[in-house]
Amino acid sequence: MTNKDPRQEISPRQSASIIASTMIGAGVLTLPRTVAEYAKQSGWFAVILGMIIAMAGVSIMTLLSNKFPRQNIIEYSQEILGSRKYKAVGRWLSYPLLLPILGYWCVVTVLASRLFGEVVVTAVLPATPLEVIISTMLLIAYVLTFYSVEVVARVNELLLPLIVVPVLLISLSSYQHARLYHLFPLRYDVDWSDLFMGAFSAFSFPFLGFEVLLLFAKYSRHPSVLLRDHVAAVALPGFIYTLIAVAGMAVFGVDELKRLMWPTYELVKVTKVPGLILERVESAFIGVWVAAVFTTTANIYYAICMFIREMLGMKGHRIIATILLPLFYWISLRPPNIQALINYLTYSGCAGGIAILVIPTLLLGVSYLRKKGGKGAAHDA
Repeated sequence: MTNKDPRQEISPRQSASIIASTMIGAGVLTLPRTVAEYAKQSGWFAVILGMIIAMAGVSIMTLLSNKFPRQNIIEYSQEILGSRKYKAVGRWLSYPLLLPILGYWCVVTVLASRLFGEVVVTAVLPATPLEVIISTMLLIAYVLTFYSVEVVARVNELLLPLIVVPVLLISLSSYQHARLYHLFPLRYDVDWSDLFMGAFSAFSFPFLGFEVLLLFAKYSRHPSVLLRDHVAAVALPGFIYTLIAVAGMAVFGVDELKRLMWPTYELVKVTKVPGLILERVESAFIGVWVAAVFTTTANIYYAICMFIREMLGMKGHRIIATILLPLFYWISLRPPNIQALINYLTYSGCAGGIAILVIPTLLLGVSYLRKKGGKGAAHDA
């Protein structure tokens, strides 16, 4: 089925921009500490392994999209699990697989908004109530849900270079304070289980976000070239995260890094841009980080609304977005403190990471066994 409405079509580059923008978000602040706790000096290698896991996940999801062009996960999961004679069977069998993804997205939206509020109140606006910061972020994300998919894609395409370029410059500038001996010995007191746990911890929050393609890939004009663009979209945040992890370890060392709540922010505070172009680099970084958190929150909020709309068979999702807004705000204030928030992020990230890897892999395997969908590549629309 071909979608003829240009407001509901996006290019492969825009699809890749959505993935990369969603991945670069709140997790960038805690990544160096997270991998250092498990993999110590090998934490940067754990980030690379996390990127490889994310590339495998995005490849599986893109293959599903190619086998079922112009369909999202709600539609093709029913086709894979159901039958022509009893279509309702596929719908009911797909719900237990789909609801964990929906639940994870809701949790991520809530916790990312709360994390954003905690950082802004701590670093920039200490006199501003936390509730105001959280509600502002959720309201901006809510407004974006009123627009078409094409508008969302354009917003991400515009903001991505404005996020990536400053973060790259700041990351590279931080290496002037690096002490390479902090990176050695690479495998000191680290076994393969610790390295894998570090890789999965890196994957389970900072690298997650690419799974929004389960819904957005449906609107791509050229499904057959998505795999290349989607893998590149994962590689971009992976490169940035690796730079940040190496810089954090080289500047602070593993032992000090473990004691920092927001290690990336502390890294930026000690960074001086050559030529004294910016005296306080952390101010510019926070501005860029706000845009990064917005794209993550808004994209997942939009995906949640589309998800529920498709499951309920509704034509629009404005009512859904309006109902979710006060609910998300209320839940975001439930964690009693920052430590509880970090714990919730860790647990939900692990559960979400497993769901995001297992469910699409299961659907792809069943589609091959039951010979459902195309032969692996869709023709350009």
